[in-house]
Amino acid sequence: MPKFYVIHNPQAGNQAHGDIISQTKQLNTISRWTDTAYPGHAAHLAKNLAKTITDPEAVVLAIGGDGTLNEVLNGLIQGQKQRPLPLAYIPTGSGNDFARAAHLGQASEALAHLKATTHTQLLNVGQMTDDGLYQSTRYFINNLGIGFDAAVVERANQSPWKKRLNRWGLGHLSYLATTLGAFFRQNDFQMTLMNGDTYRQIPSAFLVTITNQPFFGGGIALLPEADLSHEGFDLIVTDKLSFFQFLKLFIALKKDGQHLASPHITRIPLQRGAQIHVRDMQPGQIDGETLCKSTFSLTIDFHTYPFWL
Repeated sequence: MPKFYVIHNPQAGNQAHGDIISQTKQLNTISRWTDTAYPGHAAHLAKNLAKTITDPEAVVLAIGGDGTLNEVLNGLIQGQKQRPLPLAYIPTGSGNDFARAAHLGQASEALAHLKATTHTQLLNVGQMTDDGLYQSTRYFINNLGIGFDAAVVERANQSPWKKRLNRWGLGHLSYLATTLGAFFRQNDFQMTLMNGDTYRQIPSAFLVTITNQPFFGGGIALLPEADLSHEGFDLIVTDKLSFFQFLKLFIALKKDGQHLASPHITRIPLQRGAQIHVRDMQPGQIDGETLCKSTFSLTIDFHTYPFWL
C-alpha cells in the first residue's frame, strides 16, 4: 500500500467537499498532509517533495481542482527526481476536466477508486516552452488554450456565479454561463504554425487549443475520441464565426463530436517541437488557469508521467 503525501487546496470548489476531506484524512496511509496557502504554493510543496522524499512507496496525492493538479505536476517535474513520484488525485474543483477524462468521477468516487488502486499508469503530459513574454517552461495534463476558450476561462474564474454554483455542486456551469459574453468580446487573430516540415499560416483564428483529452471548460467535449494515455497532442483551431454559426457549432459540440466535421474547425496532430506564434495580445489558459494576456511564441513537446489512478 502506498504512503500518501497530500497537497490539498482548501479553497478549491468553494470548500464544498468537507466530508470527503474528513474521510481522506482518516486513511491510515497518509504520511503527510499540507494545505496550500496561496496561488503557486502547491507547485512549491510538490517540488520540495520531489527533492527530499526517498521512500519507494511514496505517492503524492493532489486534492483540489485542475489548477491544483497542474501546479503539483509542474512542481514534481521541476524537482527533477530520477525516479518520479507517482501522482494521485481527488477532484474538488469546479470544472474537474481531468477527473472526467480519467473516469475518476466525483470526489467521493475518486476516493473509493484511490483505495482500490494498486499500480501506476503512464499518462501523456504536454510541455510548453515560451520564448516570448513568459520565458519559461510549463507542463499541462488537460490542455493549453489561446483565444476564445481562454477568454471563457478568465471570465468564469472572475464570475461571482462560480462560487454560488460551487456550493450546489454545479461549478462546471459557470463556464457555460460566461460563453456568450466571451464570444462577443473575443476577436480573431493571426497564428502561424511550424509543425515538422510543414509551415501553416492561419489568418483568422478564434479558438486555439492543444489537447490530448476530450474535455475543456467544465465538460465540453472538444475532442471526444482523445485519450490521456495516447502519445501526442492535437491542435484544434476554430475560425471566427457569425453568432448563428457559433450557436450551431456549440450545440454540436455538446453532443458526439460531429462538430469536428465543420469546415470552420481544423484538427492538426502535433509533432514534437511544433512551434506556434501569435503576435497579437491574446488571453491564454493552461489546465483551466488563466495566463496573463500576451503574445505567444511557443514550442510544444510531450512526455509521460506516472499517475496512481
